[in-house]
Amino acid sequence: MKTRRRKNSGFTLLEILLVMAILVVLASLSTFAILNLQKGAYTKACATEIATMRTACTAYKLQAGSYPSTLDDLYAMPSGLTQTQWGGPYLEKAVQMDPWRRPYTYSADEVNNRVSITSAGPDGQAGTQDDVPEPAGQ
Repeated sequence: MKTRRRKNSGFTLLEILLVMAILVVLASLSTFAILNLQKGAYTKACATEIATMRTACTAYKLQAGSYPSTLDDLYAMPSGLTQTQWGGPYLEKAVQMDPWRRPYTYSADEVNNRVSITSAGPDGQAGTQDDVPEPAGQ
């Protein structure tokens, strides 16, 4: 009588662990790439919002004679002005937080005819390398 050897048709534990390790490495690489893309998109969106707010501040100054005291004055009429003096709203909606859910920093310099609007960026600390300033040359 001949004995038949039964052929195992499953995967070994080592093969399964190797495939799992490869999948984990691929997942971590793709997650890192996606997070970098998201950071770049947030930075571009923030710069665009800052440019829009700067334009609105200029329109506000042309109408009211001075820069707004806060960014909220671009959407809601400040007390002490009439609708004719204010001429707004200058933004479609109230000023939101930056893409990282932090408030923008705003200051107006009437003497030099300039406004400064910045975001602290991803780390949330002003004065660091990842801050999003207003566009250059503005």
